[in-house]
Amino acid sequence: MSRKTNNTNKTIDVKAEDNNVISTTVVVDDTNVDSTLVELTDEQVSDVPADTPTDKVVEDKPVNDKQTESDKHDHFSNIVLSGKGKKLSPRATGFIEFEIAEEDGEGNLHLRICGNLGGLFSREWIDLRTIIAILDEQVGKPFKSTALKPAFKGASANNAGFLAGVLRSDDIGLIAQSGTSVFLHVLADDYEEKKAKLLALT
Repeated sequence: MSRKTNNTNKTIDVKAEDNNVISTTVVVDDTNVDSTLVELTDEQVSDVPADTPTDKVVEDKPVNDKQTESDKHDHFSNIVLSGKGKKLSPRATGFIEFEIAEEDGEGNLHLRICGNLGGLFSREWIDLRTIIAILDEQVGKPFKSTALKPAFKGASANNAGFLAGVLRSDDIGLIAQSGTSVFLHVLADDYEEKKAKLLALT
């Protein structure tokens, strides 16, 4: 063991075995600091081959707190309506849950699918005006769920069908089943009234 003393009254005890540092003890103003776990610099980490075992611990450095909180916050904290709609297929069970919220700072209404017991889907927030614009083009004709696909950025095959189930729900009711086909839709008879009521949610 060797002891080194610098000009700032810091004493460092170094115990060595076969030229490898096993542990260090740092004394700063009569306070012992255990520094057995050594944080490697970026240069030291890059010098260690990927397949070489090492007992050294690299601690994660905390990122900026504000940036972390911003990443976690989805900017839609004011939920103005939530509910559930039935799946289109008669063989399917369960419901599709949804939320409508105001975008923080902007006030624009957005909708997202937020729950389902079976089947993948995209949880992205969709501007309600985008959905309304698609529906406005379907006046006077039956349409398939695929007409709603452009509203999504996500590529899940279930997105459009799940959204159609939500739009048929009692809470929204913008569309209804067309004739005897459960997979065809038409705009509700009171579409304009329900659209205005939906866009007025706050």
